[in-house]
Amino acid sequence: MKSIKLISGIIVLLSLSACQSYWEAHPDLGSSVNSAIQAQKVNPVAPEGNPKPTKGLDGPAAKASVDSYQRSFETKGSGSTYPGGGALSPSSGSSSGINTINTTTK
Repeated sequence: MKSIKLISGIIVLLSLSACQSYWEAHPDLGSSVNSAIQAQKVNPVAPEGNPKPTKGLDGPAAKASVDSYQRSFETKGSGSTYPGGGALSPSSGSSSGINTINTTTK
């Protein structure tokens, strides 16, 4: 029984020695929260009387914007086209794999 207490005591001491006893915080830890608290102390009713409140989009305009963004990811052809006018195809006979758009005048 005495040896079990001794072994468990050694295990507890070894496990406690692995804990860090000092934590060095960064000098600016919490500075954003502290500055927000100070700003609220200076002017607790800041939003009231603001001559230029921030405004966002109304519902239909926001929906149209999101829909336009989603449609920009839809593919229209078999290959990807690039702003420079080329199209990427799997095997077109050229070494680079990039085809240029044929420009013919009528």
